[in-house]
Amino acid sequence: MPILNLNTGESHPDTFFPDQAFYYACYDGDLVQVERSLAGGVNVNAVIHNGQTALMIASYRGHKAIVERLINAGANLNAAAEAGAAALFVAAQENNTDCVKLLINAGADLNAGTEDGSTPLSMAAQLGNTDCVRALIEAKANLNVKDKDGNTPLLIAAAKGKTDCVKALIEAKADLNAGPKYGVTPLLLAAQENNADCMKALIKAGADINTRTEDGITPLYVAALNNSIDCVKLLINAGADLNPRSESGSTPLHIAARKNHTGCLKLLINAGADINARKKNGAAPLYIAAQENHIDCMKLLINAGADIDAQTEDGASPLFMAAQENHIDCLKLLINEGADLNAVWIENGATPLFIAAQENNIDCLKLLINAGADLNHQTKYRTTALHIAAEMGNTECVKLLIRAGADINIPSENGRTPLFIAAQKDNTDCVKLLINAGADLNAALSDGTTPLAIATEMGNANCARLLMNAGARQETEAMQGR
Repeated sequence: MPILNLNTGESHPDTFFPDQAFYYACYDGDLVQVERSLAGGVNVNAVIHNGQTALMIASYRGHKAIVERLINAGANLNAAAEAGAAALFVAAQENNTDCVKLLINAGADLNAGTEDGSTPLSMAAQLGNTDCVRALIEAKANLNVKDKDGNTPLLIAAAKGKTDCVKALIEAKADLNAGPKYGVTPLLLAAQENNADCMKALIKAGADINTRTEDGITPLYVAALNNSIDCVKLLINAGADLNPRSESGSTPLHIAARKNHTGCLKLLINAGADINARKKNGAAPLYIAAQENHIDCMKLLINAGADIDAQTEDGASPLFMAAQENHIDCLKLLINEGADLNAVWIENGATPLFIAAQENNIDCLKLLINAGADLNHQTKYRTTALHIAAEMGNTECVKLLIRAGADINIPSENGRTPLFIAAQKDNTDCVKLLINAGADLNAALSDGTTPLAIATEMGNANCARLLMNAGARQETEAMQGR
């Protein structure tokens, strides 16, 4: 009759199981039946279809007496199932310490690994099976064996927060800083996972508190990244470098500002972290906080004396970024703190007012106008906030700028006025506003092209009609010369 695989529940013919009763006895802990099967000549090392032996089954289930009997009957201690797990591995995995000790004393391979390189010690450490860990350590298992990912038992235990296992491995002199080739260590992973007790043990034992990954990440950086406040405190008190740089130039303070981790930010500021540290692109923590709309972080940094106008490599200031992203409260804070309203973005000479008008950020535009921003500042192309608002069709921004007294006839580098641009882009409402404000209807380019001419050329009939009705000249030198 068909029988059942003990692990998968899958039905198989009897040929997969030389003696069904023997395997069930090992699984159920029936020593009497085991003895009967052995006396009847059962093959103690016969395997189920997936490679499991009776010894593996008994070790998995923690049946000490049966494990001992099978060992004495000549069971293969190191036979491995399809995934590579031997009896000692499964006993350590299931925290069956007595079985672990029996197998160790019988001479089982202490370091036999599975397909992924996991050993009995690394598996016991991962699961927090401290007694099994101690038994394997005492038997001289390899403390620093690495799995296929380069993880050691200590690193795995630290990552999983298994403090007692961490302490046992430290006492046994496991390598405190060993890990994958890209620089991850037990301390870094403990910080990442907010395992403060594991960190205490590692720091006390002398683990490198400033260890760095290939991309420059340190334990303090990942603690700040993950808002692990207790871990940040531990590392600060242990004397960790407060300003380590990642590959992009970020410091723990940058990442705390980006993630809005105010608790970590406060700790780092109070400990003396560089509040004006710059990334490779020139961004300081205050800029990052403004970019992310993290006003509480901004307040902490400003109160600590951060440079309120610190610009990136391309000239963007915190105020510029707040105006661009429409972060109204951040903008208000920066204005109240005296930020430079007219700081220029190097790439094109734009100011915060210009970018607010471009992005149609109306409330930001109002704040900047009311604060006294230069309404007529010209970019490197000699365009103003009114030019860009008219070009983008941002009617409310055009209205605000006109009311505030922006120059409605100021020409750009190529001679285009706001009205010309609005007519060219077929932004009818903007054309109407500029006409009503008294814009010069006939302000022409050097070739004589007027707003009406460009509207006609572009097929913008509504704009052309508005201009004609307002009295714009219908013929220009440019048109006559064509």
